Amino acid sequence: MIGIQDSTTNHFGSLIRSGGKYIIPKFQRDYSWDVEQWDDLWQDIENMIAESGDHYMGYLVLQTLKGKDCQIIDGQQRFTTISILILAAIKSIQKLVDQEIEVDENERRIKTLKDTYIGNVDPVTLEYDNILVLNRNNDAYYKDYIVKLGELKVRNTSYTEKLMRKCFEWYENKLTGKFSTGRDYAEFITTVVDNLFFTIIRVNNEMNAFRVFETLNARGVQLSSADLLKNYLFSLVDTTSQISDRIATLEDKWSSLTKNIQAEKLPDFIRYYWNSKHKTVRSSELFKAIRDNIKSEEQVFVLINEMISYSDVFMALRSSTDELWQGNREITDNIELLNIFNLKQPYSVLMAAYKCLDIQSFSKLLNDIIIVGFRYSVICGKNPNDIERIYNTIAVQISSTKTYTKSHLKSVYVEDTEFIPAFDQKSMVENSRNTKIIKYILGKIERFNGSLRDVNDGSELDTIEHILPQNPGVEWGDENYDFDSLIYRLGNMCLLEKKYNKDLQNASYEKKKAIYLESSFVTTSSIPAEYPVWDRNTISKRQQKMGRSAKGIWKIEF
Repeated sequence: MIGIQDSTTNHFGSLIRSGGKYIIPKFQRDYSWDVEQWDDLWQDIENMIAESGDHYMGYLVLQTLKGKDCQIIDGQQRFTTISILILAAIKSIQKLVDQEIEVDENERRIKTLKDTYIGNVDPVTLEYDNILVLNRNNDAYYKDYIVKLGELKVRNTSYTEKLMRKCFEWYENKLTGKFSTGRDYAEFITTVVDNLFFTIIRVNNEMNAFRVFETLNARGVQLSSADLLKNYLFSLVDTTSQISDRIATLEDKWSSLTKNIQAEKLPDFIRYYWNSKHKTVRSSELFKAIRDNIKSEEQVFVLINEMISYSDVFMALRSSTDELWQGNREITDNIELLNIFNLKQPYSVLMAAYKCLDIQSFSKLLNDIIIVGFRYSVICGKNPNDIERIYNTIAVQISSTKTYTKSHLKSVYVEDTEFIPAFDQKSMVENSRNTKIIKYILGKIERFNGSLRDVNDGSELDTIEHILPQNPGVEWGDENYDFDSLIYRLGNMCLLEKKYNKDLQNASYEKKKAIYLESSFVTTSSIPAEYPVWDRNTISKRQQKMGRSAKGIWKIEF
């Protein structure tokens, strides 16, 4: 592998006892592991000890510096967490000292363990010269509080510092009372560090961090496009002393971006942003496309400033209650539908539209996209990759021309000849998402048929009634029904007030008809007169009638 000095497999103890420091670059991401990852590691260690075996921790990518020192290019979350675990175990020995248990022996153990796995104390300043050096947002808290095993600062701490404190306390709680002697705790630490194995990849000084990421990603080490991009952008910024601190400015801007966009969503955001302005790229091609277009410091800062600007829109598209939509009920309702329908493919075009069009044009486009998405995705279930490419093309058009017309969407609009047959056969099994969609469909058809009745989307007032019950009794017979294929057909569902629904359960159709007549929903109260019996043909007939309404409701006139 070009630029790779060596690739070996070794245990954590061998690394930490090598005599060098392990430095997390100041622009690397902050500590972000939470209880799920802490517990996974703990369970792995418990199983490893119970089986007297070892545990593989994955890749650790190191870039060599002067002497034995290294930068941690990938693996800092695991390296940091193991170090905090070691300190929590040392704290358990300190508690034995506080209880005056084997004081001399345990104090020697603490000093030896800290010298070996944490760092030495400067005799003048009494500060630790740590083996692990964290990034600029984490190192001070790690050095001043966690390593010193004193009272951990709680007030005026950042989110990432709180995670570090909680990590220490979580492992401290797990270790409290686990062993009765300092010797046992020391053996626990030694067992952990000597049986957690990494594949260690070392790269030389000449190879930039972004290039390491790129090469490893191509060879199957799963590093996100956001990690690749971040390291590449930082590699383009001049860090010489003659220039104002541009790297610090970029750090602040990247921090602003990641504050807006949660880490796991950042690769998706970057792709949607890029595709709103450029030819469509897949996730696997994203870093290469950006690298081929961004070559200078000036372009780096243009890119990061635009991404910060677009990040607000991206996050707002994920929530109908976002303050960006306050005061506009039509947009709020459609953003809610965008998320109920789970439509992410339009993100690029909607981001471009919000930034490049007036709010009325944005609202009009959003409404059209809801109609297109309902026909294309909700009812017809067509390939989302095909529609995303077209949305991205429209996004580029909007970004360049600052205009939008309906004709842009014609190529992804499912025509009636395909939509109506699909609607006539549509079945939807209820779950948290589908229940909202079914209520939405039935409510729109209710209003289309002249009712002024709004549907209560919660469970307090209105429910979905299955005319042929989900658990039909003997009164429904067993000859004329293929129950599984009929129960979840849209034609078998209607809206009904909860006060009526609770009395019906699996009642016969004759009993249900009497209740339906009392409903304030016109599409429900009309059922008894229109359909004297309820069978397969009736369900199909009613669903076809609903389809004729749907044709007029979800329609764009080109």
